[in-house]
Amino acid sequence: MMIALALSFGLAAPASAAMTVGTFLAKAAPLRANPFTALTNPDYQVLKAEADAATRQLRAEGAARSAAGKPPIACMPEGEKIGILQMLGGLDALSAAEKRLPLKEGYARVLARTYPCG
Repeated sequence: MMIALALSFGLAAPASAAMTVGTFLAKAAPLRANPFTALTNPDYQVLKAEADAATRQLRAEGAARSAAGKPPIACMPEGEKIGILQMLGGLDALSAAEKRLPLKEGYARVLARTYPCG
């Protein structure tokens, strides 16, 4: 069963277009390099919105899969949350081809590899 996905991002307005994993990581690189100024970087809100949108979409897909009797994408233990650093590390580990995927799809692969079912 898919447990609710959670990130330590808070709520933000969803971005208008799906960002690729590669673009997300490229925009996150300066924030990761200097975390003390990350909150003042204009890309912070953009990345926050993208991650939040991807998380909401995956939650909705997980609920729809469950309602349809389909297997979950990932099996996160109850009460477990994936933090931003773990998410970024998982996205970093994706192949070059996977980094061309929309963020939601790449994040789903990270979750499936981190919390496989069965």
